[in-house]
Amino acid sequence: MRIPKVKQNYKRFSVTMPAELYEELEQMGQDRGMDNRSMMIADLVKRELLNYKQQDRKRVMAGTLTLSYDAAAGDSANKLIALRRAYLAEVISTFQVMLEDGRNLEIWLVQGEVEKLYTLLSKALKCGKRTMGQITFADAILPPLRANPQI
Repeated sequence: MRIPKVKQNYKRFSVTMPAELYEELEQMGQDRGMDNRSMMIADLVKRELLNYKQQDRKRVMAGTLTLSYDAAAGDSANKLIALRRAYLAEVISTFQVMLEDGRNLEIWLVQGEVEKLYTLLSKALKCGKRTMGQITFADAILPPLRANPQI
């Protein structure tokens, strides 16, 4: 089944910038393999809007939380399991990989209020002495995943 393509409405505007900045922008576009300048500018604006949306700490956003930790140090793995359970509504799915030197890499698909997701990251970073991590937000949210019918 073929999904029909949605026609988008476009607006045209001009941009004036210093020549040096323009040359850097052109180089970045070439390095990234962008087909045209408009595509590149639209991509940059989307990224900046995504950062701007994160300032609304009550906004619901989806993203990935990436953690790297020393599995042998303390009880990191069990603390992270308990944390995921405490944030069951926000942690949608997880993926874990064992790395060299006894380290683990975990990627959590998350969705919730920005403030709550940053709190989750903060708590995850405290689960082990050598835990590193970050959260990356997506420009869309997941459809409703669960419903608890009253029985």
